[in-house]
Amino acid sequence: MKKFLKYIAIILFVFMADFFSKKYLLDLLSDKYGDIIYNPNMVCGKCHINGVIVSWRDLIGGDYGLSNLFNIHFVWNRGVSFSAFNFMMPLILSLLTALIILWLIYYMIKKSCDYEKLPLAFIIGGAIGNLVDRVRFGAVADFIQWHIGGLWTFPAIFNVGDVFITFGVILYIINMFINRKKCK
Repeated sequence: MKKFLKYIAIILFVFMADFFSKKYLLDLLSDKYGDIIYNPNMVCGKCHINGVIVSWRDLIGGDYGLSNLFNIHFVWNRGVSFSAFNFMMPLILSLLTALIILWLIYYMIKKSCDYEKLPLAFIIGGAIGNLVDRVRFGAVADFIQWHIGGLWTFPAIFNVGDVFITFGVILYIINMFINRKKCK
């Protein structure tokens, strides 16, 4: 069980990084736009089409040149990745997300190999962060939009939890190919 405690700490770290990054941005935007920002129905009727674009000056009090890599473009995402399934009721998505998280936790504790635990901790922590948003607001707060100058923009807007989920999946796949014969 001691070995598993470090993965609980990682899950909590990922969740807190996601939660507090969203809280900071929502608090900042509520100062500027009022409490309307907390209502997904008012901010954007069709997520990833409308939203609030936040400048670096608004966010951290100055422009530090990071805007050539990403923008802060706040939207509420009622769906999952790339707004898929945004037609589903938040309650259904919340239940499905909770079931997936519970299954991942069970798998991590009972069946996973050592090399699977860290990626699973990243995925679980990010998923819990998104689940908390979905339960609180009926949608997930997304705000990171990757781009390369004016040449190319990634087609989705995401959050810190999504970054950890993506990194966890990539790490899981890499580890699976490297270590698949070591796991019994």
